[in-house]
Amino acid sequence: MSTINTIPGINITEPAGYPEQPEASVQNAQTQTGQSFSDMLADAMRDNALNASITAGSGFSGIPGGFLPVQNNGLEQAIMSAVSSGQADDAQMALMMLCMMMQSNQDGEFSMYMQMMSMMIMQMQADKEALRNTVMSSELDPYILDAIDRGVFKWTMPDTTGTGRAVLPLEPWRPATPAITNSADERSPERYRAVINQFNVETAERYKPGREGKTYCNIFVWDVTRAMGAEMPLYTEPDTGIPRSYPDTKGARSMGAIAMCDWLSTHGMNYGWREVNAETAQMHANQGKPAITSAGGIGHVQVICPSRDGGYDPIRGVTIAQAGSIVTNYTHLSSTYNTSSQKSVRYWIHD
Repeated sequence: MSTINTIPGINITEPAGYPEQPEASVQNAQTQTGQSFSDMLADAMRDNALNASITAGSGFSGIPGGFLPVQNNGLEQAIMSAVSSGQADDAQMALMMLCMMMQSNQDGEFSMYMQMMSMMIMQMQADKEALRNTVMSSELDPYILDAIDRGVFKWTMPDTTGTGRAVLPLEPWRPATPAITNSADERSPERYRAVINQFNVETAERYKPGREGKTYCNIFVWDVTRAMGAEMPLYTEPDTGIPRSYPDTKGARSMGAIAMCDWLSTHGMNYGWREVNAETAQMHANQGKPAITSAGGIGHVQVICPSRDGGYDPIRGVTIAQAGSIVTNYTHLSSTYNTSSQKSVRYWIHD
């Protein structure tokens, strides 16, 4: 997870009525924790342990109102010391508190927090996009990040009409916006191939393996099946497996590849997915219809794409496009699994 770096060009104005600063310096706080202040902010955004400890009687940079309780005494001390010394600025402080308050109060009203941070962003002289990217790369709940992005940074879903190019956000929890889609009444192998190609899986940063220490096979399958009108959901109800669609993600479970494999086995048939053998899956894809593979023990999912010769090769297996540790727009299954691993692969089609 990215840390929040100091933003130059913003002067710190300590508001009237702010609690007396502790004697410990930033350096002392750092020595006690072994972390820099920016590292502590990153940890604070990641942690779910939210203990009431600090209440300010007035806002920062002239914004009236009081902050709600936030985090623990150790972090409180580091925050106050950093703001007092100039190591952290008002925007960083307010943003960190906003994220923490929203994370601890998902069922509450966010309008006050949004207004506070929107005013803070308006006063910034530094690169707002850099600040947004820092926040969006954190590991907070996607619902919280989306609320901050829409309410504070005024993000809206892009319009790809007539562009021919999909929009591929770096945030994996946010869906791609395809320019090419396909519905059940207009299937063809050419259209299916065009849907897959628009995501540029081999070069797009969205699917780059190792980014944030992760791989994104589940995200690619999610993107392609959404564009095909046969969504393999990323979000589901935690207890029932009922699919949830972005932006309705509050309280939803976000599924990795293993969870997707399990979901296909237990719930897929209720939402148009059925298991078949490899040859049937390939011929289904060759007709331009959605098909995917799953390998639960390995934790991997792939898109089955139309084969170039219109047939099925039982030696090399189905033709696939995938993200993951290997990203490819077209290859055979045998190029991604060894002989032993291929035995665990299952095949699913959507009519």
